[in-house]
Amino acid sequence: MRNDLVPMLLAAAEANRDRLVEVVAEAVRIPSVMGEEGPLAEWFERQVRRLDVEVDAWAPDEDTLRTHPAYVPVAYGYADRCNVVATRKGTGGGRSLILYGHIDTVPVDPNTRWTYGPHSGEVAEGRIYGRGAADMKGGCGVALVALELLDEMGIRFAGDVAAHFLLDEEAGGNGTLAAILRGHYGPDAGCIMLEPTSPDVMLISGRGAQFFRITVAGEEGGTEYHRDLVSAIDAAYVIYDAVKHYARMRESVVSDPLYEGRERTKVPTAICTIQAGAWPSTVPGEAVMEGTIECLPSEDIHRVVDDFERYLREIAADDPWLREHPFTFERFGLWFEAAGIQPDDPFVRALQRASRIALGEMPRVVGGGGSDLRLPILHAGCPTVLWGPGGGPIHSVDEWVSIDQLVAMLKATLVAAVEWCGAPDA
Repeated sequence: MRNDLVPMLLAAAEANRDRLVEVVAEAVRIPSVMGEEGPLAEWFERQVRRLDVEVDAWAPDEDTLRTHPAYVPVAYGYADRCNVVATRKGTGGGRSLILYGHIDTVPVDPNTRWTYGPHSGEVAEGRIYGRGAADMKGGCGVALVALELLDEMGIRFAGDVAAHFLLDEEAGGNGTLAAILRGHYGPDAGCIMLEPTSPDVMLISGRGAQFFRITVAGEEGGTEYHRDLVSAIDAAYVIYDAVKHYARMRESVVSDPLYEGRERTKVPTAICTIQAGAWPSTVPGEAVMEGTIECLPSEDIHRVVDDFERYLREIAADDPWLREHPFTFERFGLWFEAAGIQPDDPFVRALQRASRIALGEMPRVVGGGGSDLRLPILHAGCPTVLWGPGGGPIHSVDEWVSIDQLVAMLKATLVAAVEWCGAPDA
């Protein structure tokens, strides 16, 4: 290996700070709320087709996705939007590195006021502002510019380096699943999901999660009869209180070293919406509650939800009304499997070495919430981490990404390619 390769890459990353800002700002200016990513996908496809890379751009086939156990139902199709994968082929004999980015964003609330417009891509105070700047057009920019630099410098590693610009992460991960089914992930690769963790934090696991809906019956009637009726709200409160007790119990009995001591809540369970009643002076005959339950990487989300429902039914059996009028329990919408790799995984070790060389320090290795990380690990045997340029406030007004952290992650990913893929001798 040429001993000047790493200094060359680090210098090139620093020299391309302006290009990195340009790419991220332009991506922010192209709205790409989940379900409407088509224009941004086309923009990324145009960028990578200028390079000496293999490009695969395709609209996922929903009929095929539905047959896979990891499919998450969505309310829209894929006819007008594409996944884009660009691969700089290696010289042979090395492991592949995937630089992952999702191009979809959550919506912008039209009732909010932003300091800079949500699609302005404004650059100020060392930051790029706009919806998706941090989550995760910043990471997408890092992946694109990394390929551009390797192309410009004529560098091919022993293994491939690929940039993925994928759909639907915010809606559950079907874009990533489609890339797996198309063969873009495998056990001979390692994947850096350039999500906004910051360079000093690397997530190597993700919790499982499941949305749930509980419907409770009551007796509808005018408010003047409320003392003789069972309000669905009162009946629902029995279940609501049981969910809070269950959540506290879970916090005390489940554990994982990657989740201890970091957050007040390590494994969330909560009801987050309640709908009941049709008129201010009518006692409601039905209440519908929706929420989320999560699990740690060592657990099976399906079994955890089964246990959760069983617990609630045992509580309901002690209530005279609920015993005679059983609630309904549904699993619906967004769900995640739990997954993770070990702190001593060779891929994690390689990335830690790369960080020490490129940035002078190694990131803390911790566990995270639900994400697409689970899909390459569980369904392609591909070691995967979340590690990317940070910013804030994600999914919120005045979202931004740090320019310094964009450059830091560009440096780290280029050195990671040296460490993981194997650099050629010339």
